[in-house]
Amino acid sequence: WAVVIVGLDPVEGHEQAGERRALVVSYEAFHRSGLLTVCPITAARERPRYPGEVAIPAGEAGQTKAGLILCAQVRTISVRRIRASGILPDGGIAYVADPRIRAAVRAALRHHLGLDIPPLSDGAAAR
Repeated sequence: WAVVIVGLDPVEGHEQAGERRALVVSYEAFHRSGLLTVCPITAARERPRYPGEVAIPAGEAGQTKAGLILCAQVRTISVRRIRASGILPDGGIAYVADPRIRAAVRAALRHHLGLDIPPLSDGAAAR
């Protein structure tokens, strides 16, 4: 999973705004559509407070300081919102390689999207 810098403005309400790092979580073949799905990354806090937040330590994927992957802020954006993809000092692409972080992101996305909620017998999802 690559980390890119994206421009998320304009936004509304409590959406993450501005130019920031984001973790690309969509399948590469989907990107040919001109869209990609990302989770914004913030450096405002280091410790998760909510189920949709996953800690990313300094040093992982080019992070200069610890932060959070905001899985509850997942959104699909145009590839034109990518401001930079080679964000490492040498111009290389940053990747989240740690399997524990990747597993935590998958779990947070499943939870946020309700994919771990069993369906009721009538086909409706449990609330």
